[in-house]
Amino acid sequence: MHAPAFIALTFLALVLSNAGVWSQASKSSGKPGEPARETVRYTILDDVLMNEHPSDAIWREARSDGKLVSAQLDVCYPVSPLSNRKDRFVVKLREEGDRLVGTGRSEPEGTPVAVNLVREQKGKTFALKGKIIRGTAAETVEAAELPSMSEAEFREQRAREEEIVSTPRYFAEVTPITLGVRVATGNLVDLVKALRGLKVRVDYTSLIPDCSDLRAGHQLVRLEADPARAPAIIAKVKALAGVAVAGWTPGDYGLERAVRIKAGPWRDADTMKTDQLGERVSGILAVALGAKATSKEWDKITRELTLEFERPDADTPGLDLTELVELAILVGPDKPGGKDHLVIWMSDPSVETVDEGAGPRLAIANGGRASDEHGVAIDIESLLKGLVTALKGQRWDPEKATWK
Repeated sequence: MHAPAFIALTFLALVLSNAGVWSQASKSSGKPGEPARETVRYTILDDVLMNEHPSDAIWREARSDGKLVSAQLDVCYPVSPLSNRKDRFVVKLREEGDRLVGTGRSEPEGTPVAVNLVREQKGKTFALKGKIIRGTAAETVEAAELPSMSEAEFREQRAREEEIVSTPRYFAEVTPITLGVRVATGNLVDLVKALRGLKVRVDYTSLIPDCSDLRAGHQLVRLEADPARAPAIIAKVKALAGVAVAGWTPGDYGLERAVRIKAGPWRDADTMKTDQLGERVSGILAVALGAKATSKEWDKITRELTLEFERPDADTPGLDLTELVELAILVGPDKPGGKDHLVIWMSDPSVETVDEGAGPRLAIANGGRASDEHGVAIDIESLLKGLVTALKGQRWDPEKATWK
C-alpha cells in the first residue's frame, strides 16, 4: 500500500474511533436533546413479600431521567410451610395508571401468578404495596423503606464461589473423600440414576435445588466415595449430559491433622492392606492416648476407619468410671491418582464417660462431649507425633504448601 493511502486510512480510522468515543460521551453526558443514560438498580426483598412462606425475592428496575422504564419481580419460596422444595416466579411488570402489573407462571410447579403493585419513592428508599396472587392464594404486600443497589453491588453480593476443584495438585484445600458435581437442574434425575450404580453416598440436601440453583439453572450435588475410586467416579459423571464440572470439594478433614507416609509397605499392587494398616494405626494411637483399643471398623463406601478406645476417666479418680474415645481416620492418596504415598487424616475425637464396672452400674447424664468442648483431655498433636515417629511420616507445611 502506498504511504499516502495508508496515512489516509489511518486518519479515517482515528476519526471514526474518536467519533465513537464522543458519541458515547455525549450519550452519557445528559445534555439537553441527547438520549439519557439508563440505570439499573436492584433490591433484595428477603421475607418481606410472602406472608405464609419465607421468601427470597429480587426487585430489578431500569430508570431513565428518574422515570421508571421497566421493572421485574423474581420471587423464590417453599412450595409449602413444611417443605424444603422451592418454587419460583419471574414476572415482568408494565405500567397501568399508577400501578405495576404483570402475570406469569412459576417454575417448576407451573402455578399461575398475577402481580399488582404500587411503587412509591420516599427519599432514597421506596415502598411497595399491593397484591400477589398465586393460584387461588392472595398475598398482601406492604414493604417500606426499601433501599436499592447498583448492578455491580448486587452481583458482588450474590456471587457464589466455585467449590469444585477438578485437578488439585495435592489434597490441601479439598479432601479425597468429598466430591461435587455441578449439573443442570433438568438433568438431575439422569445423574442420580447413574450414581445409583457407583457406590457413593449422596448428600440428601444437595438433591433439593435452592433459590440460587433455580436462578442459575444448575446445582451442586455433593458425594462421598472411597478415595481410591474417586478419580474413576469423577471421570464417569463428567461424561453425563448436563454436567458442567465434576471434581473434589472441601470436607471435614484438614491437613493440619494429617500425616503422609510411604505407601509401599501398605500396598499389595494397587490394593491397600486395610486390615494391617488399621491394626498398626490403632496400636499407635492407643499408646499415645494411654488407652486400650477396643474396636475398628472400615466404612463400606468411603473407607473411613472408625477407631474406639477405653481408658480410665481421669477427672473422677476413685469412681471407677471409663472414658470411651471414638476417632475417625481417613486414609487416601496425597494427590489424585497418587501411588507412592498415603495420607492419614484425623477427625475430631469424641469422648463419653460411662460406668462399665462389675455389678450395678451408674447411669450418667451429660457424659458425652466433643473435642472442642471443655473437659476433653486429648492432645491431638501427641497423636500426630506418634504416627510420624512410628510410621516415618511427614507433616504438611502450610507456609511452603508442601510436605516436610
